[in-house]
Amino acid sequence: MESGKKSVDEQKKELAKAYAKYLAENDLKPGDATFVEPENLGVKSEILDTEIAKPEAKARKKKKKKKVKPAKVYKEEGQKMIALEEAMAAPLTKIDGIADRMSDAFHKFCIDFVKATSNIFAAYKNSKRAIGIAVLAVCVLSAVMLVVFDRFTVYEYAYNGKVLGYVKEQEEVTNVLAVAGDQLNQVITDTDQEIEFVANDNISFKRVVSSGKDADDADTTVNKLAYMTDIEVAAKGIYDGNKLATIVKDQESAERLLAEVKAELSTPDEGMELISSEFRNSLDIRDINVLLTSVQSNAVARQQMTEGGDVRFYHLVEEGETLSSIARDFSVNKNSIYDENNKEQLEAVSRGDKICIHKTVDPVSVEMVETGKMKEIVPYETIKKKSKKYYIGDEVVEVKGVDGVQIFEGTLTKVGGKVVDRDTKSIEVLTEKVDKLILVGTTKRPKTAPTGTFKNPLTPGSYVVTSRPGWRWGRTHEGVDMGCGIGNPVYASDGGVITCSGGYGGYGNCIDIQHNDGWMSRYGHLNSMVVKVGDKVYQGQLIGYSGNSGRSTGPHLHFEIRKNGKFVDPDTKVKGGL
Repeated sequence: MESGKKSVDEQKKELAKAYAKYLAENDLKPGDATFVEPENLGVKSEILDTEIAKPEAKARKKKKKKKVKPAKVYKEEGQKMIALEEAMAAPLTKIDGIADRMSDAFHKFCIDFVKATSNIFAAYKNSKRAIGIAVLAVCVLSAVMLVVFDRFTVYEYAYNGKVLGYVKEQEEVTNVLAVAGDQLNQVITDTDQEIEFVANDNISFKRVVSSGKDADDADTTVNKLAYMTDIEVAAKGIYDGNKLATIVKDQESAERLLAEVKAELSTPDEGMELISSEFRNSLDIRDINVLLTSVQSNAVARQQMTEGGDVRFYHLVEEGETLSSIARDFSVNKNSIYDENNKEQLEAVSRGDKICIHKTVDPVSVEMVETGKMKEIVPYETIKKKSKKYYIGDEVVEVKGVDGVQIFEGTLTKVGGKVVDRDTKSIEVLTEKVDKLILVGTTKRPKTAPTGTFKNPLTPGSYVVTSRPGWRWGRTHEGVDMGCGIGNPVYASDGGVITCSGGYGGYGNCIDIQHNDGWMSRYGHLNSMVVKVGDKVYQGQLIGYSGNSGRSTGPHLHFEIRKNGKFVDPDTKVKGGL
């Protein structure tokens, strides 16, 4: 075929489209126009020139008289035309019944259409009117088929095979892809991954029967694209040995992340020069499919690789995947795979299931070698020594630890930041270290020894707090007043030595108990006491009975706790509060 020259099939299709346009412009239905001269369609066709014009020119050249065909011939041609019209009209009667199969049948129709048209032109190549009728019939059928196909079908649009909805025209989706992509990337803030919607790539279209399908408007289309929650993307997993360390969006991000992590974990000490640095294990970059929200940002991925921690990855199960294969890909146990709600462990998976994978990530390790001269801290050691001076369970710091300081010159090998090998050239000690010494008590604790904790001096439920610490009657009230009857038993809040037992000014009958480390407790307005100064008492021992002695407006116990003479609110020291 010559370049630029239309094929016969292309010309026939052009005639069909022209006829459909003619009907639309004249507000006609296919059945309303029984015949239209081809010239009126506004299409110049070589078919008409070769099949119609050439025979007429040839007839004029020969200057022969047009022969009148016998009636029998006209009758035969008429019967042929009737048969042709019936054959062409037959598919029209079945159009409504094949709407559901229109998408698959249309391709076959186009092939049959070309064959039928060729046969028509071959059969009637010597009759201009017959050709016109034939062209008209083909155009009618083509136009009807196009109208019906357009009326009873819609476009199904999908993201990576996941059907999202239906539209009348593809442009209703393609025109909003950029807007939807921008909105989606604004919603997704915890990943560096950017989603771009591309027509006929990750966004695909398919012509389907419209029955039972509502077409989306522009706003609905944008929302469906911008607020997808199950977007699975092809990402890159970074594996430390065979253990998944993190997931990033692409190869470039993975390589950049590895370089940053290696640099961060290979920083030499001040005064030292880095000789070499390599990851302790082989780190591989592998393909992995996960939901978009499981793709980590650079900052999060770097933290996972340098610090480790617990993470959650989401994945859509693909064809052929099993619990075992998924566990292997994500380097977890099968009991670490849960349903999408993170509630139940899964015993099996099926294609399309959304699953959550629980994973504990270990930090990657770098082995580095550095050389030079630097100041380093020599940490003190902690030494524990047994002592009869203290009770069992007590530990007393006898000597505080002090780190030493020295100048090191030589070569260090570190793994994970810890020195594993030293090649020392020289050491200059600036400050000697002092080891920490702790004395551990070995003597059996007596019953009266302080415990270091305080208990309620009254039986719970036998009193009501009537006054707490604070400003009262022109002065600060340093204690808690516990209203109760006269004669209620009062117990030692902790073990210790009685330092006061008798009248003590406004406190009336009062008992003071000295405990360890500067702590003491006071019990005022007692009715009577059962201990004397110098007695050793244990926690919970009966020491007296409540009363109304001293400066008191009614029977109650005044209770205080002090540290080195300074008042401390008893409610904050008594176990369980007052």
